[in-house]
Amino acid sequence: MAIPKILVIDDEPALQKAIQKILKNEKYDIAFAGNGIEGLAHLEKEKPDLIFLDLRMPGLDGFGFLEKIKITPADPFHVVVITGHGDDKEVQRSFELGVNFFLRKPLSLIEVRCLTKRCLEMKANERELREHRNSLEKLVAARTLALVNQVRFQQNLIDSIPVPVYFKDNTLLYLGCNKAFEDSLGYGREDIIGKSEYAIMKRKQARIHHHQDMRLMETGETTSYEVSCLYPDGREHELLVFKSLFFDTKGAIGGLIGANLDITERNRAQARAEQHAEELENTNTALRVLLKQVNENKTEMESKVLDNFTRLVNPYLDLLEENLANTPQQEYIHVIKKNIKKITSSFSLNLSSSYLGLSPREIQVADLVRQGRANKEASRILNISINAVEFHRNNLRKKLGLQNKKVNLRTYLLSMQ
Repeated sequence: MAIPKILVIDDEPALQKAIQKILKNEKYDIAFAGNGIEGLAHLEKEKPDLIFLDLRMPGLDGFGFLEKIKITPADPFHVVVITGHGDDKEVQRSFELGVNFFLRKPLSLIEVRCLTKRCLEMKANERELREHRNSLEKLVAARTLALVNQVRFQQNLIDSIPVPVYFKDNTLLYLGCNKAFEDSLGYGREDIIGKSEYAIMKRKQARIHHHQDMRLMETGETTSYEVSCLYPDGREHELLVFKSLFFDTKGAIGGLIGANLDITERNRAQARAEQHAEELENTNTALRVLLKQVNENKTEMESKVLDNFTRLVNPYLDLLEENLANTPQQEYIHVIKKNIKKITSSFSLNLSSSYLGLSPREIQVADLVRQGRANKEASRILNISINAVEFHRNNLRKKLGLQNKKVNLRTYLLSMQ
């Protein structure tokens, strides 16, 4: 450790020797000055840790010295003023000039030693505290800079998010937001932070957000809802809002964080898709009506064709076949009737069985066969003999052109439905 330096400013050699004698065993570096001017020169050169100052000296006296140095708490030294007994005015003026310690003449050995030790210890403690304070200030400055940089980074990070993001405290006042949220409202961050939604939004919209925020604070459940908002560009935007709570280090609710997703284009695309689907459905309905009409016209045409064959052609073919019985030409008639049957069968299958020349009883039997009824069951239902059912089944096969063919009668009748 450095040896403490003491400066004694006094024009009396006897007092200088007395102080030197009192402090000779204390390992101090003691210097002397005969007046205030010498004291100022020494003070600038040596930087003492303690100054003993006599007030009454020729040239620059003690008060002049004190006015020159202007004592402050940051000075590396204490000043001990040496004054005579009962000179209270000098003490008061010394106090006004920043002096806190005094020695009265005649000097006391114990008082000088103790006061010297106390003043040096106090300055040493002050230096240590100052160094510690400076270290703390540097540490605080470094930590503050780190926090500022972290806050800036976090702000830059959320500013880079294109979706409006914001957060509120547990009283529902805005704590912060990103650039996208500022742009969506047309306000700067300084106009948003510390405000409620009622201060920056239209009342109707603010009321919706406030209601949802209160519900979130009560339930704690992450929420989402849709709301319309007029942007600064004058366009109405539809937003899907997501909100959730965040908590402090003690687990208490710190506030909420929210994000607004602009779904205007999505909703418009959905509306266009729904409109297109409706148009397609209307088109399909029109096509079904048209197809139904075409099928009805087709059925009507086929019916007329079949009816014409039945009424205008078949009777003459039957008559001709009867007249040409047992002649070679009968075979030609048979072939013609068979081919006509083939020609009309492509559209006659879906027509009423009355156009096929079926009798009422044959229609009944055909219907039971189509249902999968056995002959015995059909005879019971129709109250006729089983042989009669067999007879009508054979007539059906004959009239349907199924004789001598391995075609199931029920399957064929089902295909006509």
